[in-house]
Amino acid sequence: MANEDEIDPVKIQAGLFALITARLEDAHEFSIKGQSAKANAEQVAGYVSDIGSNLDEISIQLNAINLIRNL
Repeated sequence: MANEDEIDPVKIQAGLFALITARLEDAHEFSIKGQSAKANAEQVAGYVSDIGSNLDEISIQLNAINLIRNL
């Protein structure tokens, strides 16, 4: 029987990839909104900021996956 206190790197990796997928989907949505001819400059600036934030989160999650792989 596995110790319940043990960390399962495969489950953590899968969870991190799921979070990356969610952030990519969010970034996709902001990108689609930014393509609208109806989007004003303030909205576009917000979409750019939101996409940048998503990319920052993805970078952190990728670093976490690399750390787990090296354990």
